[in-house]
Amino acid sequence: MATFKFYIPAINLMGAGCLQEAAADIKGYGYRKALIVTDKILNQIGVVAKLTTLLAEHGIESAVFDETKPNPTTSNVEAGLAMIKANGCDCVISCSPPRKMKNAFAKNENTPQR
Repeated sequence: MATFKFYIPAINLMGAGCLQEAAADIKGYGYRKALIVTDKILNQIGVVAKLTTLLAEHGIESAVFDETKPNPTTSNVEAGLAMIKANGCDCVISCSPPRKMKNAFAKNENTPQR
């Protein structure tokens, strides 16, 4: 069986003003299109809209996957991966409580790394 390396560069920003800093960091890393992994509630109450606006102000396009589940299934992760591919995303942003971050990390496995 062949071996492989698995690398997920994770940067976590928390606290007041973290969204502004995150948008600037993402631009600084050279990413151009993000898949935002979230849930329907955060999307509905406007948290995701605030993030997509900040990203756009920094010249970063985004797509939203709000179908996360507390315990993601293989098909849930595959649906997110399909969105990455269909939208040409080059990074993944988890906009969720920590319990749902594992879904974003699973999707990040197949995101091109720089």
